[in-house]
Amino acid sequence: MNSAPATLVIARLAAAERPTDIRAAKGYDLFFGFASVSLMLFVPQLKSLTPLLLLVLLAFHCIWRREDLPRLLRASSLYLLLPLFAVTSCLWSLDPDATRYYGFQFLITAFIGCIIGAGLDRKAAMRGVFLAFTVYAFSSLLFGRSVTWGGGAMGNSAFAGLAQAKNTAGDCGAVGVILSLAVLFDSIEERKRFLALVALVALAVQMEMLIASRSSGAILAVAIAVPLFLLWSFSRLFQKAVRVVTAITAIVGISTAVLTHHIWLPPLVAQMSRAMGKDSTLTGRTYLWDRADALISEKPLLGLGYNAFWRKGNLDAEGLWRHAGIASRSGFNFHSTPTELLVHLGYIGLALFALVFSGLAITLLMRTMIRPDAIMIGWCTLLTYEVVRMPFESIGTGPFHYTTSLLAAGLVVSVGWLARGYRPEPLPGRPRQFRGERRRPLYSPKATA
Repeated sequence: MNSAPATLVIARLAAAERPTDIRAAKGYDLFFGFASVSLMLFVPQLKSLTPLLLLVLLAFHCIWRREDLPRLLRASSLYLLLPLFAVTSCLWSLDPDATRYYGFQFLITAFIGCIIGAGLDRKAAMRGVFLAFTVYAFSSLLFGRSVTWGGGAMGNSAFAGLAQAKNTAGDCGAVGVILSLAVLFDSIEERKRFLALVALVALAVQMEMLIASRSSGAILAVAIAVPLFLLWSFSRLFQKAVRVVTAITAIVGISTAVLTHHIWLPPLVAQMSRAMGKDSTLTGRTYLWDRADALISEKPLLGLGYNAFWRKGNLDAEGLWRHAGIASRSGFNFHSTPTELLVHLGYIGLALFALVFSGLAITLLMRTMIRPDAIMIGWCTLLTYEVVRMPFESIGTGPFHYTTSLLAAGLVVSVGWLARGYRPEPLPGRPRQFRGERRRPLYSPKATA
């Protein structure tokens, strides 16, 4: 008489042992998030090994999770328009070979970010990325260095850690602070005491790394983003209608701030720079921007081609390298995301980036306020941090750079579950389903009744 329940239990246990369920293990998701971002963080140490290892990791994922590739491509299709446009710019580029070479690197980096955001378990992926920044922060404190810097009354050195510049160390510290907060809040909710303790210790270390780097841009951006994280977390105590109003208010506020950044941001950054002893030109960036304006006027619509300007032998680039004192003639940019896009991809490229970014970011914020959790709020905070930095840093288009992947992950994380066609997790109060069971469609009549 009990044969039917026994058969059901055996079937469920057998389903849990199928290869598809092994491939869906959250431990792999944590590993992929940790490994991919770690390889990008340790680029100065790994050098040419980073691209090779990332390609191996990407190929392994595409084979290991091959059944999920169609859904992942649907979720990532909108964001991948930008790197695809960058690759296409080889058709009008000043240096087609360089554009094609670096364009495919940009596409690979963006796709790895899309896997983190839409191809993995959300919490496991965030924890993997958090662990990567935690290991990097501790390694920087143990084996890092300080660099000479005209810091005025605050000293003549700044912490660069394992990075090539102090601003990179400051950015890693700031991103680590945001990730640590997200994991800390999530761990407290799930009563994972050990993980919460690790996040708390990591938060302290990354705060020290951020302050010691004396990066005014990173400190300013994180000072704006972290209060928003706390505000969004506090809004979870209210009803859905209040959260939606909060989301709409945040969208209007952030949009207004972005559109008027030329009014309020330069004086604020200049004041912080003076407090740290920096020159009023933001370490020579105004000269860069003046030269960029002349380049933009030459090819305003489509630009010079992705990464076609910063190449050895280009006299304009050689002059800027010499002006900045960069003997290696590499690793340089226009220190402004809109300016970088305009020079290389023109107004069409900038418009494409703005439309994709704003559309996916608004989707993320609305999705987070409707069904909030600490991980999604963490992604919203990270995107806010990057938006604040965009006017004076080149963000989101660098090949094999962690920021490029994290920006892609944060933008597609909100649409990954839509492309799936099923809810990514049970609603509060609804019992969890066994592995292998088909979830109820999101818009089924029974679900919306």
